Amino acid sequence: MSVLQELDELLCSDDEDYDRLDLFHEADELIGQLRTADVPALLGLWPARELSWQQRFTQASTGIDGAALRALLAGLLQIKETPYGVFELMSRLPPVADTSALSEALLDYAGQAWHANQARQRQIQISCWSCGLSGRLLKRLGLPSWREAGL
Repeated sequence: MSVLQELDELLCSDDEDYDRLDLFHEADELIGQLRTADVPALLGLWPARELSWQQRFTQASTGIDGAALRALLAGLLQIKETPYGVFELMSRLPPVADTSALSEALLDYAGQAWHANQARQRQIQISCWSCGLSGRLLKRLGLPSWREAGL
């Protein structure tokens, strides 16, 4: 069984077993073993799985490989109607943003989400701050400070 198959099975566990057996740690270990080559199959699973699966993945992704994380984020940005995962995984990026195409795509996504959903603005700001994109998002939004944004 591949790492991804094992992870999928684990994340599909019922809530009682997942919590009672503390499978979070095992999920974290398996996610840490994922590589860039696993990302296309992971992206195939993502929209087909329930929100609880996606939440478990993002919560247990503390040890995800950097290249796999960047590939996963880039892929999630390509999925139409990605309701969950991008902002949650942005906190796993290094705290200093680069000038890559991924950073630009994340800024575009954050800017669109900012205007589309005011209820998520604090989460958007925190996600951008955690990976060093906060100042660039402010500029893109035409705001002088987060205080001016109401945060």
